[in-house]
Amino acid sequence: LPEKLMTRETIYLNAPKLPDRVNVRSLALNPAPGMRAVRAFPKDLRASHGFDNQANQLSLSPLLLDAFLRLSVSIVESPDFTRENVGMWDDFFAEPSGDADRELVIRQRLDRFLHRAFRGLADDVTRDRYAAYVTAKLKQGVPFTDCMKKAASAALSSPLFLYRSTTVNDQNRQFELASRLSYFLWNSCPDDELLRLAKRGELARPVTLNRTIDRMLADRKISRFLDAFPSQWMQLENLLAVTPDPKKSRYFQLDRKYTASLQMVLEPLLLFDAVFVEDRRLIELISPTFGFQSEFLKTWYTSDLTPPRVDVRRIVEEGRVNDIRRRKLQGSIKQTETERDELLQSVRNKLLAVRKKAPEAAKPVDLKPYAAWEFNGDLKESVRSLELQARGKVEFHDGMVVLNRSFLISKPLPIDLKAKSLEVWCQVSDLNQRGGGVMGIQGPGDFFDTIVLGERKPRHWISGSNGFSRTDDFAGSTPETKAGEMLHLAMVYTKDGTTTLYRDGKPYGKPFRKGAATFPRDRSSVIFGLRHLPPGGNRHLAVRIDKARLYDRDLTASEVAASAEGNGLYIAQKDVDAALTADQKARRNELTKSLTRYQAELKKVPPRRDPNKAQQAVNRRYEDGIRRKLRSQVFDRVPADDPRYGGVITNAAVLSMTSGPRRTHPISRGAWIIEVIFNDPPPPPPNDVPPLKEEDDGKNLTPRQRFAAHRENPSCAGCHSRLDPLGFALENFDITGRWRDKYENGREVDVSGVLFNQHKFKTVVEFKRLILQEKQRFIRGFVSHLLTYALGRELGPADSLALDDITAKAKAGRDQMRVVLRNIAMSEPFLH
Repeated sequence: LPEKLMTRETIYLNAPKLPDRVNVRSLALNPAPGMRAVRAFPKDLRASHGFDNQANQLSLSPLLLDAFLRLSVSIVESPDFTRENVGMWDDFFAEPSGDADRELVIRQRLDRFLHRAFRGLADDVTRDRYAAYVTAKLKQGVPFTDCMKKAASAALSSPLFLYRSTTVNDQNRQFELASRLSYFLWNSCPDDELLRLAKRGELARPVTLNRTIDRMLADRKISRFLDAFPSQWMQLENLLAVTPDPKKSRYFQLDRKYTASLQMVLEPLLLFDAVFVEDRRLIELISPTFGFQSEFLKTWYTSDLTPPRVDVRRIVEEGRVNDIRRRKLQGSIKQTETERDELLQSVRNKLLAVRKKAPEAAKPVDLKPYAAWEFNGDLKESVRSLELQARGKVEFHDGMVVLNRSFLISKPLPIDLKAKSLEVWCQVSDLNQRGGGVMGIQGPGDFFDTIVLGERKPRHWISGSNGFSRTDDFAGSTPETKAGEMLHLAMVYTKDGTTTLYRDGKPYGKPFRKGAATFPRDRSSVIFGLRHLPPGGNRHLAVRIDKARLYDRDLTASEVAASAEGNGLYIAQKDVDAALTADQKARRNELTKSLTRYQAELKKVPPRRDPNKAQQAVNRRYEDGIRRKLRSQVFDRVPADDPRYGGVITNAAVLSMTSGPRRTHPISRGAWIIEVIFNDPPPPPPNDVPPLKEEDDGKNLTPRQRFAAHRENPSCAGCHSRLDPLGFALENFDITGRWRDKYENGREVDVSGVLFNQHKFKTVVEFKRLILQEKQRFIRGFVSHLLTYALGRELGPADSLALDDITAKAKAGRDQMRVVLRNIAMSEPFLH
C-alpha cells in the first residue's frame, strides 16, 4: 500500500528486544510489484483529526465507490490470482466434486466468506442474495470458479465491507467491538477468533478482553498498526515530497531512485518499533538512550559531507621524483639496449661477411623487412619492437607459436601501408579448414587483407579481403595435399593493385589485378591466426607459425626466391644466437636480464598525476560511497551519545520535511511540534498575513529578524508567541537536519526562547530537557492522538474523562507503550 513507509526484512516484532542490527528498507518511492493487472488502491484521505480512518464518515463519493468496485474486479481477474497464490482457493474458488450438492456448497462457502468479509454482520437474506447471483451465473454457463470470483469482487465492493456501522443490537455491538479492536491494532478486518468470541457474546468481558488484547499484541499482524499509526502521527509521508535545492544539499538526491529521505524515514519508525517491542516508556520517544542508524545516517549526522582534498604539493613532489626515476631508468634501458645491439650486430656482421663470400649464383639479397617475428618462445619483434599481443591461449613448441582458436595482433602501425608483402613460414595440420587466416593486415572496421586458406575453394590459398573486394582465385593454383608440411608463403601487393602469391618461393597460380588498398597509419595492425576482426566463426586458423615478416614494399620474384632459400642479407636472430661464443652468450644474457629488470621497474613508476583529475577521482569515489550507503538496508542500534540528536523531534526526517527547498521554516517546525507532540494545533493563519520578505537587502538578516514583521501583526502575535520558541529552538539544524552553528551569511544561530511562557532555554539540548520536565503535556498529547486513531474520529467533551484517566495512569508510571494501548482498548469510549 502507498502509505506503508517501512518494510521489515528482519523479523523481530515477536521478540522481547529488537536485535542490535536489523534489515529494513522503504519501498515508498520504488514499490515492489504485486499481482499483475491489479488497479491501484484508492488512497485514503486524511481526516481533520490527521489520520486516514474516519469512523464518523456517513457517505462515500460515487467515484470512490466505483474505484473500489474496479479494484475488487481487477484483483480476482489478475493472472496471478491462482491456486498457487490464493490461500483460500480450495475453500472458496475451487470447483467442487462432481457429486456434491452445488447449491449447498455455494451457501456454505458464502457463509464463511461473508462472515469474514462483513465482520460477522452478514445475515441469511444477504447470503441468499449472493447465492442466487452465483447460481444464476452458473445457469448462464459461467464456470464455477469464475462465478465465485464475481461473488467475491461484489462482496469486496459492498457497503457492508467498505463501511463500519454502529447498531443498538447487543449481539451486533460485540461484532462492532471485534472490528474496532482489529482495525485499531491490526489495521484490518477481524480474524475467526475475534468473530467467534463476538458471536458467543464473550468479547466484552474484562478477562476475555484482556486475554484477547494480549493475543493481538503478540500476533504478527500488529505490524499493520506499526505501519499505519506512527507514520501518520508523525506525518512522515510529507518527507517523500522533500526536494532540497541541490546547491545547498548535493547528496540528498544523489541517487534518484534511493534518495536520502528513504533512509531518514526509517530512523523514527525504528525507534517507535523499539519502544513498542521492548515495551518502553512513551517519554523515550522524545529522549531515548539509543537509536537505529544506517551507515548513511551516521555519515549524514557526523561528517561534513565533503570529499577529502588531495594533497597537491605531495602529488607535484611525487611527480617530480617519479620523473627523475623514470628518466634514469629510460637512460639505463637505452644504454643496455645499445650495448646488447652492438654485441649482436658484430656477430651479425660476421655472418653477413661469410654469406657475401658465397658463389655468384647464391649472392645474398638485402630484403630489409619492416618487421620480423621469430617466435622463439616469445612474441617479440626484432626490427622495430612491434611486440605482438595474444588473444586466447597461446603455446610455444619447437621454436614455433601454436594458435588454436586464438590469434595474435600487433599495436597500430605508425605508417601508411600501400604496396606491401606478407611473408610467413607455417605448418597446417588440418588442411580442410575453411576461411581461417594465417597472416594479414587489419585496418579500421572490416577493412583487411589476409592470407586465407579454403574460403573459396577447399585447400586453396587466397588473398582474403572485406567483401572479396580485392579478392580473386589464383588461376591454376593447386590444393594443399600434405598436412603438417612446412610452408613458405609470401603474398605481394603492388601499388597498381596486382596481387601475387608465392609458395615455397615459386608463384602460386597466376596473379590478378583487382584494385589496391591503403591501410592508414595508427589504425592498422598485423594479425596472425585470424582472417579479420572480430574473432569468431570460421575466421580462426589452427596453425603453427615458425617466423613471419612484414615488408612496406612489394617484393620481387627473385627476392621471394632468395628469402625462401635463405639467401637474404637478413640474418635471423636464431642464427645470431647460434654463432655467439660462450662469453658473448653470458654477456648477452646478463644484459638481457638487466634490461628486463629495468623495464619491470619502469612499469612500476606511476605516471605523473594531474591534481585536478586526482581530485575528481576522489570525488567520484566519495560519491560512489554515498550511493552505496543510500542503498543499504542495515541499521544498527547506536547509543544516544549526542544529546542534540535522537527521538522523534530532532531527527533528519522531521527536520527535513518541516523545511523548504532553500531555507528552514521555523514556523512549520513549531507548528509540527505543537500539533504532533502536544496535540494542541494552532488555528490557521489569517488571510491577510503578508508573505515573508526575501529581498536582497535582507540577506544579512537572520530568520528570526525576518519574522519580526509577522510578530508585530496583532492578529499573528498570539500564534507566534506559541510557535516561535518551538520552531526557533531547532534552528541549529539546516534544511536536511544537519547541525550548523552559523547561517550562510555568517550570522550566529540564536535558538534561545521561553517554553510555555515559563521555561527559558538557550540550546536545543536544554529545550529537549524542558520537554521532559513537561512530560505530562507530551503524554496527554500522545494519548489523545492514539485515542483519536483508535476511535477514528475527533475527540469530544465526552471523551475527556477517559483521556484524563488514561493520562493519569501513564503519568503515575504506567506509561509503557503496551500498557497505554491496553488502557485505550479498555476505555469507555472505545468499548461503547
